[in-house]
Amino acid sequence: MSGYRNPQGSTVVVQREGSLLHVMLSRSIDDPPISESSWSAQLAVAARSELGGPARRVSSGGALTNDAASGRRERRCATYTIDSAFSVTDRGDEVHVVVSGLLTADGARALTARLPLDFVVRRHAGRWWIARGDRVLHKLTAGTKVVVALPPRCELADHFGKGVLAVTRVTVRGSMAPFLTVAHACTAHTPTSEQILAHNRELGERVDSIEIIDLASGHPLASWTPEPATSGQ
Repeated sequence: MSGYRNPQGSTVVVQREGSLLHVMLSRSIDDPPISESSWSAQLAVAARSELGGPARRVSSGGALTNDAASGRRERRCATYTIDSAFSVTDRGDEVHVVVSGLLTADGARALTARLPLDFVVRRHAGRWWIARGDRVLHKLTAGTKVVVALPPRCELADHFGKGVLAVTRVTVRGSMAPFLTVAHACTAHTPTSEQILAHNRELGERVDSIEIIDLASGHPLASWTPEPATSGQ
């Protein structure tokens, strides 16, 4: 717990309790009155100063008290969550993570739950990091955006948007707009060249070439081009 007097003349007391931060302001009833918006702004500034970044308020309240030492005082209090002091934005091929305050163990677990695939938040060398498997990838620092590159995910059939890891890249060139189609697929949804040809034939589209690449090795698994036309004698 810590206390001080802010530039507006209010007494500020802040206290951490697990994943919560409690902030209390108090002023003598003999002090010049202030608006509710000023109370709210002062509470937010105190929380932001304590956490090193924006804080999310989860509750608030006020009271008029009578202290033996300081007389009648008006109080306002608010509780902020420490563990929600982060944002996660999934942009498809990468995730942006911004931590705006100090993470606790509960906060790290909450952030892990927001990360895709098998990325986790792990303690390493006294700091919080984003890790995957045995690899420690990105250090989390308050106020700094971390960009986590994601491995390709399956874009076909019912796996689209579900975050299932892809194992192949399928490239099809032909008459279909925009004349080049690239899709990532898991094992279950990787098509054969024959399936691709049959699908485009049903749509009335011409296929000029097909290439299926294994993402792990970069080696081609299958390729197809039309047989050269032969002229009769």
